[in-house]
Amino acid sequence: MVRNHKDINKIKFGIFFTVIILAFIFFLINSFIINQLRDELNNQVRTIANIYHEKLTTENVDSQYLLDTLLPLINELKIPMIISTKKNDGTYTYQHLNLKFNNNNNNIEDTVYRMDKNNNPLTVMEIDKIPIIRIHYGDSVLIKNIRWIPFVEFGFAFIVLVFMFLGINLIWSNEKNSVYIGMAKETAHQLGTPISSLMGWVGLLEENPKDKEKIYNSMKHDLRKLENISDRFNKIGSIPKFSQFNLIESITDVIEYYKSKLPKSSKTVIDFDFSDHNLNINGDKILLSWAFENLIKNSIDSIKSENGKILISIKKDKDRVIILFIDNGLGIARDNKNQIFKPGFSTKNKGWGIGLNLTRRIIEYIHKGKIKLNKSDQYQTIFEINLDLSVS
Repeated sequence: MVRNHKDINKIKFGIFFTVIILAFIFFLINSFIINQLRDELNNQVRTIANIYHEKLTTENVDSQYLLDTLLPLINELKIPMIISTKKNDGTYTYQHLNLKFNNNNNNIEDTVYRMDKNNNPLTVMEIDKIPIIRIHYGDSVLIKNIRWIPFVEFGFAFIVLVFMFLGINLIWSNEKNSVYIGMAKETAHQLGTPISSLMGWVGLLEENPKDKEKIYNSMKHDLRKLENISDRFNKIGSIPKFSQFNLIESITDVIEYYKSKLPKSSKTVIDFDFSDHNLNINGDKILLSWAFENLIKNSIDSIKSENGKILISIKKDKDRVIILFIDNGLGIARDNKNQIFKPGFSTKNKGWGIGLNLTRRIIEYIHKGKIKLNKSDQYQTIFEINLDLSVS
């Protein structure tokens, strides 16, 4: 079914929020992983600080011990680390690992500040509760790399959204083009029969003016058909005005019309089954008749045997009506069952693939009902229409 702008926008918003939610979930998962890694990093650095603290208190080593003895371990962990030692004059000396600085303490102090924002420094030695030697450390290379993943995820989500929106617009555009082509061909087909008939009546008038009364009546019939065709295509592109009408009479008219169109040699039987002759519905009579015509015409076209049977069954279920279109035609191939309502799809040599698409649009989009293929095999095909009798 061709969707309108509101439907397309709903799909786009749905996709947008779904992708954003998924990206946010991945972001939370990534944040959880980073916090877990930082906790593990804290434990590793705390272990190093405890070893150094123990050496300081028991063996009276200086800060160089940390660089000489624990350097291989720190390098292996790839932890950027700065050891600050407070001097007597209140200034600090800094020794750093896995970091590169120019001979500028300001750069080191800025780095220390940033490290302390993410990870609390560990005190190795203090005097009178004043930290003298502290270890400042930043995120490992692994954590730094993982930290970029959310931005990559959001970027990927953005790219996915762009391509999905472009794809939806392309599909919608192709769907509309298929409908436009099909509608143009359907219009030409619908207009062709009455116009050809009118041209024939004009020719008869020229040849035999004596039967003009009979010919005029036939011409009026064809003109009414042209007017009906005009109303159909006008209504399908605008908001129709619903009114109460007798559903049984409408379907019966369609059945009788197609009965009269069957060749005299045809043994196909079109029958109907309903119990309530006064079944009224609120809807558009012209459009619903068009939908019924499409289904009955498809049933006729599918019958290749001599003993063709078409049954239209109508049953009322509380405030709804269920209409079944049953035939013993060739049926629909399994591979085609999901394609039959798409615009432009047809298995007929001269088919335009617009009939069932229009029918679905009339039933579902305009009348808020449902149409579905209940069953289709080599013995029987059943289409079901479900309509609300009081739809407005």
